[in-house]
Amino acid sequence: MKNVETNRSFSVLIPDGECTYATSVVRCLAEQKNIKTIALATDKNAAVRFSRYTSKFIYNVYGESNEERLTGIIDAIKKTNADILLPVDVGTIRLIAENKEKLSKLIAIAPIPEVNSFDIADDKWLLSLWLKENNIAHPNTILFKSTNSLDETVSSITFPTIIKPRKGSGGKGIYIFENKEEFKSWYTEFDHSEDQIIQSYIKGYDIDCSVICSEGRILAHTIQKGLKYTVAYQWPYGVEFLDNDEIFNLVKEVVEKFKWSGVVHIDLRYDEVERKAKLIEMNPRFWASLAASLFAGVNFPYLSCLSGLKRELPVLKTQEKRVLRTGPALKMTFNRLFKKQDYLPFDNTFGEFIMKDPLPNLFSKSLEMCNKYKKRLFKK
Repeated sequence: MKNVETNRSFSVLIPDGECTYATSVVRCLAEQKNIKTIALATDKNAAVRFSRYTSKFIYNVYGESNEERLTGIIDAIKKTNADILLPVDVGTIRLIAENKEKLSKLIAIAPIPEVNSFDIADDKWLLSLWLKENNIAHPNTILFKSTNSLDETVSSITFPTIIKPRKGSGGKGIYIFENKEEFKSWYTEFDHSEDQIIQSYIKGYDIDCSVICSEGRILAHTIQKGLKYTVAYQWPYGVEFLDNDEIFNLVKEVVEKFKWSGVVHIDLRYDEVERKAKLIEMNPRFWASLAASLFAGVNFPYLSCLSGLKRELPVLKTQEKRVLRTGPALKMTFNRLFKKQDYLPFDNTFGEFIMKDPLPNLFSKSLEMCNKYKKRLFKK
């Protein structure tokens, strides 16, 4: 990405360094010179603490309630004299949106949505109602309350179907059922503590769009399609960045009607039966494949900071790229070296970021292994 002369050096305060995606945000900011990144976290062992790109790490000793987190953020702003506040995950983004007027007197804030828009986007049921009201293509969706009976629920859905939490991310708690028997088996094990949504299954493929906006105007975007190489492998090998006018125009309509500000990663699915794209859900935060967008020519955290600081944005030139996850990339490299048939061409890999900044990943993996070992000991 080309630097603009008016983009002088500045310091960034990330108020939720314990977030899973905080390290990716720090790595993206590090691609630009003269940016000092400070991370505040409620977890003293947050992975971002060990990044070579984190200029300063502050442990928020006040606590984890909203009031305590806000106190910690204000304290960090005053101590660091940072130029801009850049929240990463949903909880902190909403907290700052609620207290934007108060915080904006102390520090510039990266673009964030209004609370009402945020709450609709973050709740899959509320979003489905909003999409229906605004005539935006989406899958048929019903609310599955924790008190609903089995017969009542089964009679209202068609199979195959998908069930997922009203709020959540990372694919957690999502199940696909091919028939009534599979659903009934799941129902008996379900703890019924939270409401879910049920959506009709769309025959087709996933395609996502990431954007940064200012009051409904898209400042930059990328469109990505998951690269699924084998049926046996559960997760996509990586992502392929591409141009798609249908996807862009649908997303453009959505963010305009929301008058959206800030970043959002929008999940869509192309319906191969009806031959059109449908919006599945919105993730009003930074996302897992964030760093890969750098290869496509868009640095979302950097653009967020520039926008919040009211500075000129660089002219972007997006590129079509294939970016693989580290494991699949190693496998494909091995296959190419030994001239095997099952080879998936790619341009870059997430491993490039890990090689330049390995400690956060090494620490997280070590901590994960340590926790698994402790659980085994307690079971004995």
